[in-house]
Amino acid sequence: DAEAAPQREKRPGELRLISVARIAVEKNTLFAIGCLQGLSGDITFDLYGPVYDQAYWQRCQLAIAALPTNIKVSHRGVIGPEKVPALFADYHALFMPSQGENFGHSMAEALATGLPLLISDRTPWRGLEEKQAGWDLPLNDAAAFAYATRRLVAADRVQYDRWSNGAFAMGKRYLSDPETVERSLALFTR
Repeated sequence: DAEAAPQREKRPGELRLISVARIAVEKNTLFAIGCLQGLSGDITFDLYGPVYDQAYWQRCQLAIAALPTNIKVSHRGVIGPEKVPALFADYHALFMPSQGENFGHSMAEALATGLPLLISDRTPWRGLEEKQAGWDLPLNDAAAFAYATRRLVAADRVQYDRWSNGAFAMGKRYLSDPETVERSLALFTR
């Protein structure tokens, strides 16, 4: 049982984002891609999950093609759930501004590996910024997502480790007593 978050290399000016969700309107993939437009730094955003809606994916591909060369978005296909936690070690944040989640299992798994979340305020995972575990932001505020992303890009190892440790602590609380957390989360989703 680890006491500290796994260490990730983090240099200012670089950011590796991941999404583990189907490519679909309700997962807000297109919005996430749009939030990266105009950001500086060496940014990669890898999408894992099935394409749920071909027409929507085509719109996403057009948005990806319009991004500047410093931002690379790739669809990496579908991954088995057992491989997800190990995969998180290669990234700096889970970027999933979905239009709503009842629970968000990939979010819980990300936190448990010390991966900060950059998500919407429409999930049970709230108060992330106060806990230094990431950001839960309103979907009508793309500028807030861009600001949080810029902070992540600019972060050095010391700043990043604070967010990673905050995420890990939040994930650990959930893992040590998932029933308590799920009961309290149920209060928010009723």
